[in-house]
Amino acid sequence: MSKQCAIFFYEGYVGVAPTIINLSKVMQRQGYVVTIYATENDYAQPGKIGENVKIIYFCKDFKIVRFLNRTRLKPLVPLLKLSIFFFQVLNHQLRNQQLQSLKNNINIGIDIYGNVTAMLCLYFLRQKFLFLSLELWKPVGILSKMANLAYRKAVGVITQSEGRFKNLSSYYEYQHPQPFYLPNSSFAAEEEILAKNSGNFFREKFNLNRQEFPYLILQAGMINDAVLAKTVAEAFNHIDDGYALIFHERKERKEEESYIQSLRKLNSKNLFLSLQPVPYEEVDRVYAAATIGLAFYANLGNDYALISMASGKLAEYLKHGKPVLLSNLPSLCKLVDEYQFGIVINNPSDSEEIKTAIQQILSDFDTYSKNAKACFATEFDFGKKMEPILLFMKDL
Repeated sequence: MSKQCAIFFYEGYVGVAPTIINLSKVMQRQGYVVTIYATENDYAQPGKIGENVKIIYFCKDFKIVRFLNRTRLKPLVPLLKLSIFFFQVLNHQLRNQQLQSLKNNINIGIDIYGNVTAMLCLYFLRQKFLFLSLELWKPVGILSKMANLAYRKAVGVITQSEGRFKNLSSYYEYQHPQPFYLPNSSFAAEEEILAKNSGNFFREKFNLNRQEFPYLILQAGMINDAVLAKTVAEAFNHIDDGYALIFHERKERKEEESYIQSLRKLNSKNLFLSLQPVPYEEVDRVYAAATIGLAFYANLGNDYALISMASGKLAEYLKHGKPVLLSNLPSLCKLVDEYQFGIVINNPSDSEEIKTAIQQILSDFDTYSKNAKACFATEFDFGKKMEPILLFMKDL
């Protein structure tokens, strides 16, 4: 009888969640048949993860949800969304597996909706589960008590770092006895070699010649105020040293959007917007194309203050040996102090500070690049970081 692993990911953005994709790959290699339960979304699709990995996307845009959101019953909407998702999962499992094999599942819940769903499967189907935290948000509202119970009922808790685990313990008012630390990262694998042999993604996309723009400065991921997009775009508008600033999105954006148009107005000189996401299997081409990476975040609470091991783009920059300019946030400062793979920018609106930092990196690029790869190998290699979790799961 094959081992089964269900991953409950209500938010659904599998294609831009390295943790989910690579967790599924590892589980498959360990002999598990993996089913990811998600909801429909407009993020990039992950492509084929593996022969024994299946993604089931459920509808979440129900009229009753839209209606309740406009009434005084809006506080009940999270409970309704959870109930719908759980019964969609339960219906699929009962239709596609034998009842006895269902009891042998090990499940992984993602954030609040996913982990409460996993807890319900524990009660209804006697399936053990691991509590995995991608986002660091305190549970509030109608689901808070259920989320707190799920945190206690999980056989283990997976988060990206010890600092984030401490915050989870505070949010859930419980020090879970079995924590694991798993960065939001990828494998140190042959994809990097393939990426180097497939041309420069952005030079081809934007027809950027090396004489006019010898250096490509990349901020990958979201394009919004949470990553200081307008601030950085305006700062680079005042830099004239052949730096192409590239923003690459993780979901499809439209040129006519007001935010995109505002960026165009702020910088029409050296800003290039890559608004079409790529499948996950091609993401190495994106990061391999950059000279220097940007990991700028607004200080929007603990989820960002403790972002270092949760930043997928930071891990990818380091994997490909790209030096990084980073926001002055505690976890990022600590990491760069230890490994010296980049420079912290105190004021991302200061063109001179950014320009000086880039020049410093370019003057000793090989050292910064070597340090970036060393940091990845020690702190971010997903395969190595999964080993304690796999050993724990063998005994469940």
